Amino acid sequence: MKKIVQNVLIRALCLMALGVLLLVFSRDFSEWAVRVSGLLFILPGCVSLVSFFRRDPEGNRVMLYPVIGLGSILFGLVLIVWPELFVQPLCYILLAVLLLAAATQCYTLWDIRRNGLPLHGALFLAPLAQLVLAGVVLFVALEEKDNTLSNILLGIGFLIYALVELWSLVWVRKSRVSSASGAVVQHD
Repeated sequence: MKKIVQNVLIRALCLMALGVLLLVFSRDFSEWAVRVSGLLFILPGCVSLVSFFRRDPEGNRVMLYPVIGLGSILFGLVLIVWPELFVQPLCYILLAVLLLAAATQCYTLWDIRRNGLPLHGALFLAPLAQLVLAGVVLFVALEEKDNTLSNILLGIGFLIYALVELWSLVWVRKSRVSSASGAVVQHD
């Protein structure tokens, strides 16, 4: 149970941080995210190329396929130099993450209710709001040249997800502690 709580907490905090970044830096977030991922492709490529020239203790070369390392470096350079080529795919990836988060949250809320903890029906509006935001991003915001609106909407969706996950985590823990102490818990 402790591992599940940790996973939910880490997932909620990561998506909250992503949502805040998308809201605060909505104009430049996509470009910088692509550039950072380009840097993350360059680093293992450099390690692979440097390791190619390494020799084991017997003097034989260690084969780590320098072509893959060189390809990783070149792809990282393309991401850094021309980030606008990959901004749109990044928005689609973030959109897919939001859709998966909404589906996961809907299932989590249903599972909490199925296990006997009463939840208000309005709480199920949060995943619905995330799906509506995802639909608006998909059909309206991604058509714009500037992706500021799509970043703002995705950031709001991620924040809704994170807040509901944190609330449900506290709710479940509070309900379990109350039921373990033998107190009668009455939820509205």
